[in-house]
Amino acid sequence: MVLLAAALVVSGCKVDQKKEVGLYRKVLDDNRLEKLKNEPAQDEALTLNEAMALANQSNENLGLSGEDYVQALIEKNRAVSNFLPTVSLQPNYTLADKPVGPIAKSIGTPTAGAFRVTGDTEQRFEAPLVGSINVFRGFGDVYNLRAAEAIIAQRRELLLDLQATILLNVAQTYYQILRSERSVGVLQHSLDLQTARLADVTQQFKNGLATKLAVSQTRAEMDATRVTLVQTESDVRNGRSVLAGLIGTAHVTNRLADTFALPADVGEETAWEKRALANRQDLKAAKASLEAARQGVKVAVSQYWPSVEVDVEGFLYREYFADASKWNAILSANIPIFSAGRIEADVRTAWSQLRQAALEESAVRRQALQDVQVAYENYRTAGRRLAELQDEEQAATDSYNQSLGAFQNGLAINLDVLTSLDQLLNAQLQLAGTSFDRTVFYLDLVRATGQLVAEVSGGKPTNRIASAN
Repeated sequence: MVLLAAALVVSGCKVDQKKEVGLYRKVLDDNRLEKLKNEPAQDEALTLNEAMALANQSNENLGLSGEDYVQALIEKNRAVSNFLPTVSLQPNYTLADKPVGPIAKSIGTPTAGAFRVTGDTEQRFEAPLVGSINVFRGFGDVYNLRAAEAIIAQRRELLLDLQATILLNVAQTYYQILRSERSVGVLQHSLDLQTARLADVTQQFKNGLATKLAVSQTRAEMDATRVTLVQTESDVRNGRSVLAGLIGTAHVTNRLADTFALPADVGEETAWEKRALANRQDLKAAKASLEAARQGVKVAVSQYWPSVEVDVEGFLYREYFADASKWNAILSANIPIFSAGRIEADVRTAWSQLRQAALEESAVRRQALQDVQVAYENYRTAGRRLAELQDEEQAATDSYNQSLGAFQNGLAINLDVLTSLDQLLNAQLQLAGTSFDRTVFYLDLVRATGQLVAEVSGGKPTNRIASAN
C-alpha cells in the first residue's frame, strides 16, 4: 500500500512541459497566421507575413503572456477540485513509555485502539485512509468556478491582444526599414546627380562660365545630401536590429518586399467603430474581467451562509483491530455568527473591485473608439497627401529639368538649379515615406478593430468584404 501511494505521488509530480506550452501555442497558432519552421534563405525576400509569423513563433513576450493563460487554466482546475472529495493515507506510529504505579493499574487491559506493550514501552501503529468532501459552502465554490472561467477568457483575449500589438510593431518596423531604404535610394540618386552637377559647374568655372560661389553652393548642397544619406543608412541598420529582436533572430539580412495590397475603399468610419466594439481583444478581456468581478462579489457574500463538510476515516490497519472501530465519520457545520467585520470587509472589497472593473471596461471601450477614429483619419489623410505629393513630385521634376536647361543656356543662375533640385529631393522623400505610412496607417486601423491577424494571415475580415469596391 505504501509503495502504491509513493507511485501515485511520483506520477502526480510529473508534468508534460511541451503539453503545457501547447495550451497557449494553440491559441496563438489557431488564427490562420502562417507558422514557419525555418527562416527564409539569405537570397530570398522576407515578406511582411513571414516576419509576423516568425514573431508569433519566437517572441518571448507572447510566451510570458501565454503562461498567464496557462495559470488561469490551472486555477480553474483548482476551483473544480473544491467539488471533489480528497483522500489521503495517514499512517502513524506512536511510541510511549509504559505507565507504572497507580496509573498502570487504572488502565488495565488494552482496549480498542490502545497501545501494544513491548517491554518498558507502549507502541501503536495505525494506517487510516482519510476522506473529506465539501457538501455546501453557500454556493461560493460555484461562483468561484465561474470567476475562474471568466479569468480564463480574459487571459486568452489579453494574449491575443498582445499578439496583435507585437505584429503591428513588426509591421511598423518593417515599413520603417522600407521607408529608410527607399530614402537611401532617392538620396543616392540625388547624390549622383549632384556629383555630376558639381563636376559640370567646376568645369564651367575653369572655363570662366560659372562663379566660384556657384561651385561652393553646389558642393555644400552635395555635402548636406551626403550627411542625410549617412544618417538614413544608419536608420536602416538600426531598424533591421529592432526587427531582428521582434522576430527572434540575431540578424535580418534578407531583402524586404512590400507585397501587401491595400483595399480600393475602406468604407465609412462608423462601420469600423462597430467592428472594434465587436472584435477588440482588449475590450473582450475587460468584459471578462467585469464578469469575474461580479462573481467575486457573490463569492464574498457566500461567506455569510453556513457551510457543511463530511470527514470519513477508514482504518486499513490498527492495533487490536478486532476490538477497535474500523471506520468513523464526522458531519460538521460552520454557521458564521460574528467574524469581527472580516466578511463585511471582503464584501466591500469585492464591490470596489467590481466598480473598478466597470470603469476599466468603459475606459477600454472609449479608447477603442478613439483608436479607430485616429487611425481612420490618419489613413484617409495619408491617401490625400499621397495624391498631392505625386503631383508635387512631377512638378518638381519638371521644374528641375527646366532650371537646368535655363542655366545651361545662361537664362538662370546656379542657385535656381540647386533650389529646384532641393525641392525635387524633398518631394521624392515625402512621396516614398507617405506611401509606406499609408500602409502602416491601414494596418493600425485594422488593429484598432481587433482583426489584424485575419487581415495579414490570408483571412477575409468583414471590412474588406463590405466596403471594397
